[in-house]
Amino acid sequence: MTAPRLSHHRTLRWTGALALVALLCGSALATDDDMARLPVVDPYLCAICHITSDPGPSSFELNPFGTAFLEAGRLWTTDLATADSDGDNCTNGVELGDTDADGIADGNVSTLQSNPGDGTD
Repeated sequence: MTAPRLSHHRTLRWTGALALVALLCGSALATDDDMARLPVVDPYLCAICHITSDPGPSSFELNPFGTAFLEAGRLWTTDLATADSDGDNCTNGVELGDTDADGIADGNVSTLQSNPGDGTD
């Protein structure tokens, strides 16, 4: 007796569902890893890259800085630090407390005064 075969359509649905679960789980883990790559994230945390401070499966849209960070390979780079992703006339490096883009907060910066993804703050 042979094992029953799944239809092609059903196999595609299962594959898609598993991929979605992996993506959502990977996104949650990526957030912690991504924040660790940035010099300072407090007090904005997730809102540095997302349009909401509590992103989830139905609300994970990126803000301008989040999009730029993703395009930079999720790395804090000199180009990203010298850019002004949110168009507020303040560079991302100044807003994240790392003007020389070495990944270490400048001086005694431990909390942010403005968000590089929100041009209205």
